[in-house]
Amino acid sequence: MFSYKNGIRSMQGLFLSVCIVISSYLHTCISLRMRSCVLRPVQGDTTKYKVYLTSSRASGEFRCADGTHFNQKKCLCVWPPRNKTATATFPTRPRPTTEPINRPINTRPLDPIRPINTKPLDPIRPLLPGEQKPGYRPFESTTIGPCFTSPDADRNYFSQYIHGYGTVRRRCPIGTLYNDRECGCIDLAPVTSIYCRPEINLDYDSKPIKDNGGTHIPIGNNGHVDSVAKAGRFNGIGQLTIWLYSNIDFGQKLTISFRFYDFPGGPDEQVLVSNCKDHHLGAVEIALAPRNKEVIFRADTVSSGPAEIRLPYKDKAWKNVTYVYDGTALRAKVDDEEQAVSMKGHLDTRSGGFEIGMCNRRGYVGYIDDLKIHRCVNIDYVIGNGKGPLRPYDARDSYLDIRGP
Repeated sequence: MFSYKNGIRSMQGLFLSVCIVISSYLHTCISLRMRSCVLRPVQGDTTKYKVYLTSSRASGEFRCADGTHFNQKKCLCVWPPRNKTATATFPTRPRPTTEPINRPINTRPLDPIRPINTKPLDPIRPLLPGEQKPGYRPFESTTIGPCFTSPDADRNYFSQYIHGYGTVRRRCPIGTLYNDRECGCIDLAPVTSIYCRPEINLDYDSKPIKDNGGTHIPIGNNGHVDSVAKAGRFNGIGQLTIWLYSNIDFGQKLTISFRFYDFPGGPDEQVLVSNCKDHHLGAVEIALAPRNKEVIFRADTVSSGPAEIRLPYKDKAWKNVTYVYDGTALRAKVDDEEQAVSMKGHLDTRSGGFEIGMCNRRGYVGYIDDLKIHRCVNIDYVIGNGKGPLRPYDARDSYLDIRGP
């Protein structure tokens, strides 16, 4: 028991010694801080202090934190002592002086709701196929989308960025001018006497195969298309690509003409010309159905949507094909067979270029020759059922079968 008390006294003595040492150290630090304080009070304002700035060689004033005052002895901003003479410097909000309303308010009762005189509704009947409700308007967004083209010094052209090729100068459809505000070739050009010439002319007379339309537009070849007897030979995996027509606006005028000679083999549907991409059909497409011996003409416009025409063809012979879109109808012709379907609006755009001979694995087997692409309506190719050239915007004097899509 005696030794336990002695141990307690020894611990108390050790603790007291430590406290004395710490107190001496703090007193020394505070004294040094006071002697080395570089902060000075601001005359007449205890909420600020100043310090000499060596960078500007002048004293700058600084404000203490809200509610504190500068203390020269402690060389810092401290809270004021809690006494009756001390006043707070931070803003205060007065307490409410009136009792809050927690009693019901006397109000007069509301007038009864009167029924509104309305006419009885018409009996509901089911809509017929293709019929729309009176006054129906399809949803139209009022948000203007971003413009991916830019104007050119010549309004017949515009600039467009194409991934992998940079900014490319492109021509508006013949007869139109670029409108910067509307971000498209929608303005009508002045009437001119320019003849509708082909922009692409592939006669397959040269090796390697190249464009002979006068503008020397690059033509891509995957290595499986050959020029044989002045015609392009396609073996089911051969493909030519016209990159110029990727993401292009054909407007409301397009003419495509060529001839072909097919051979047995290949899939049930084979692409002759198309701007299809991945698993999507082209907005402009001419394909072959060899089992049914039909040529398929397809068009997709912004206003009318997709449409299709199928025309028969003769086997074991060269077939002449014509594809015309003039803003009022898609017109198709294979030798003496011709047909049209009414359409309107601009042809829709596709991100892929024109593919010749194959697109999304629909490879063609046979020959193609004299391929011409006009970005206008060439009256030499407009269909008129053997009665001579048909005026591009007047089908009244022809025997065309104009049907809805």
